[in-house]
Amino acid sequence: MSKTTRIPTSDVAGLEPTDYIPPDGLQSGAPNEKGRSFYADRTGQLDAGYWECDVNRHRIPAAPYDEFVYLLDGRIDVIHDDGSVETYTKGDSFVMPRDCDCTWDVKRPVRKLYVVLTADAYEAA
Repeated sequence: MSKTTRIPTSDVAGLEPTDYIPPDGLQSGAPNEKGRSFYADRTGQLDAGYWECDVNRHRIPAAPYDEFVYLLDGRIDVIHDDGSVETYTKGDSFVMPRDCDCTWDVKRPVRKLYVVLTADAYEAA
């Protein structure tokens, strides 16, 4: 039987260090990133959870997944390759599409909820 899965928005227990920020993409700061997956589908192609990081700036070349983000706290300036900047703060949500080339300039520590669809999902379609 299937049932819903709650993803907490505060006092999140069981956080583990993560390495989503590629070391060669880190431009400044010390991200100290942590997170926890709360749901993964049977195929492993859909993942939903909680993630946080400290102030940093990092490049994301050709994101390998589609990601929906809901910011619980913090501020991110997303700098696109064309020079345009989108600023996201607490309460904002956005989608970062697969193959997006951008830089995340994390101005204030971030806490976010995410839903990721991996590139493998495209290959299965």
